Amino acid sequence: MIFLRRTEQAEQNIENKDSSLNRHFQTSNTYHIFNTSWWTCSITLIGLVMMLFTIGCEDRKSLPDVPRLTIDTRNAQRLRQALYGFNTNMITGDYGYLDPDFVELTKTLAPKTLRFPGGTVGNFYHWQPGGFFQNEMASTLNPKLNQRNKGNYVKLQRRRDGKILFDDFMQLCNTLKITPVVVVNLWTGSPEESAAWVRYAKDKGYNIEHWELGNEYYLPHYLNKYPTADAYIKEAKKHAEAMKTVDPNIKLSVCATPIAFHKEGWLVKVQQRKWDEGLAADTSFFDAYSVHVYAYKAVRDKEIEEMRGYLLGWIHFAVPDALEYYQKLFPNKEMWITEWNIANPANRVANTQLHAMYAGDFFLKMLAIPNITQANFHVIAGAGKGFPVFSPITPANPRTFWKYGGEPDADFGNTIRRTVYPTFQLIGEAFAEADTQFTVSIENPPSLSGAIEYAGKEMSGLQAQAIGQKDAKDLVILVSNRTGETYKPQIFIDGKHYKGDLTYRYVANDRLNATNGGNAEMEGSGKIEVSIQEWSAKATAFIIPKNSFGILKVRR
Repeated sequence: MIFLRRTEQAEQNIENKDSSLNRHFQTSNTYHIFNTSWWTCSITLIGLVMMLFTIGCEDRKSLPDVPRLTIDTRNAQRLRQALYGFNTNMITGDYGYLDPDFVELTKTLAPKTLRFPGGTVGNFYHWQPGGFFQNEMASTLNPKLNQRNKGNYVKLQRRRDGKILFDDFMQLCNTLKITPVVVVNLWTGSPEESAAWVRYAKDKGYNIEHWELGNEYYLPHYLNKYPTADAYIKEAKKHAEAMKTVDPNIKLSVCATPIAFHKEGWLVKVQQRKWDEGLAADTSFFDAYSVHVYAYKAVRDKEIEEMRGYLLGWIHFAVPDALEYYQKLFPNKEMWITEWNIANPANRVANTQLHAMYAGDFFLKMLAIPNITQANFHVIAGAGKGFPVFSPITPANPRTFWKYGGEPDADFGNTIRRTVYPTFQLIGEAFAEADTQFTVSIENPPSLSGAIEYAGKEMSGLQAQAIGQKDAKDLVILVSNRTGETYKPQIFIDGKHYKGDLTYRYVANDRLNATNGGNAEMEGSGKIEVSIQEWSAKATAFIIPKNSFGILKVRR
């Protein structure tokens, strides 16, 4: 077995020794050969034994300064498949749940969950008529939200007769085997309406387990109804009791604030801290708490390289710190991150290679946090070049954030797959058959320097997770290279240096500001610049490209 473990370099050394020994025999006379053969063979044998012993040890340690990915398939846990999902929010009417393009693009992404009817729109949606009431669309204290709601209401009336049908959503979920997450209306709805929705779903055999009790009611927009957490709890309990009377097996989630993810607002947002403390004081009626996680600083005066150090530093440093806050408040509850993304569709990072990297890196961070049981990226589809995973071609319009041209030709119908689309497509491929997550460690990782508020702080330049089927031979390693350098890592699986075949599918670009159609600050190139690339070879030749996120497919 020791001969099977030797490295290619050792094999070359042995070949060189054999060649030298042969030349020695060819130039010596018979007497000299017989006189020295015993000593020569003895010395050669001792050398071979020492060399092979060294070779055997080589698999147990990595070379200095070489990144080493170590996967332990003997230390495994159930894969939380519900981490891979999307918020829908179809109120603009750009797409419908049963539109052929929407179905096909969603099928390629292969999400495990979808959230309905979305975030903010869930506070105004009525499931029985399948739409909205015009007189309710301007009922908040926020003029901009009211204006947006009214505009979207008009668009939906014009494009879809004002309908977003729950049955259409469920048909999509059933066809693509997607788990639904539903937001009930605690703003303009009633406990009776919520309970009737649960009953309808149960009678139809829809098997919906996850329900959210409204969306972001801690915001000042909703102070006219929910001035305190106690006011929200009082109403949420009515809905919870009515819903669980119909189906006691459902899980209910309340609206916690995202304050712990935004330290800059920690001291000034006393109201949000009081809201969370109020929820923590009475946890009897809910099973989970929902938090919406956005990386802020939608700044316009920072270079994109600085934004790399900020965004990835935020994932590396701020996210673990924030989790401590929620775990102390809600130690026995599940955490649902039912919206996550960068902040603000006008962010200069939106729809860039860095955005694609951010999406993959944040997803890997969630895989490393056990108490997050569900997550939905915001948003799967809609107008614009910022938030959506895919969107219609955006016409030039000087009155909007999306004023720049440079849109490439549609790459699917009238749709452009934005830069995060290939990242999620890769995650979907990795999750397709996986049911188990394995332990991964990274030795000798490269370093990345933080920027802006993380200036002077160093973090790992690589992040990785491994998933697959518990008893299968195939394994997928998800890898994020946060840096602008390439690396040639060693891969070890269960203590053995893996040198076999692998396939690497990845998203990478030399330019962090490469886009699929530009964004609020940058005109597009007129091309699809961010897409999936593929590379196959032996693991010993594997190189992780710079600025990349990808999936390694190996056979253990």
